[in-house]
Order: sequence, then C-alpha cells, then structure tokens
Amino acid sequence: MKKKIKTLHVLNWFYGNICTRKCYSDGERRKRCYDRMREIITGHEDFMITHKLFIWAMREKHRVCALSEAEFRKSERDFWTKKFS
Repeated sequence: MKKKIKTLHVLNWFYGNICTRKCYSDGERRKRCYDRMREIITGHEDFMITHKLFIWAMREKHRVCALSEAEFRKSERDFWTKKFS
C-alpha cells in the first residue's frame, strides 16, 4: 500500500483491522491505545501518510502497540481452507 491517505483514516484502519483482531480479549487496552494514537496525531489529522509509515511510527517510534512481532505478523485467517484460527 504505497498510496498516501489522511492520517485519521489510517488510524481508523489500523484500529479496525489490527487492534480489534489482535487484541480482541482486552477492550480497555484497545481503548487506551486508540486514545494514545489519537492524541499523537492531534493537529495532524489531514497529513498524508502511507499505511507502512503509520505502522512504523506507532509501533517503533511511539511504542503504542505492545504486541510482539510474532503476534503482530500472525495471520488470523487461512483463506484456502476457510477456517478461522
């Protein structure tokens, strides 16, 4: 995904596709992470950014996401057998 989109849209994409699927058991933790990411981008919602750069910034620079690299990269679905893990 090399297309640049608004930071607020990437934040909502990240929360909806990563946080809700990987940290599904702890709603309070997800809320804290979302609030912290929202606070970081305050005033910069309209900046254009790539998904890759946003993920790097939140995980490496600001240390918002506490998932290990293995947990973060783990696929949640096996599309060939249509079974969910």
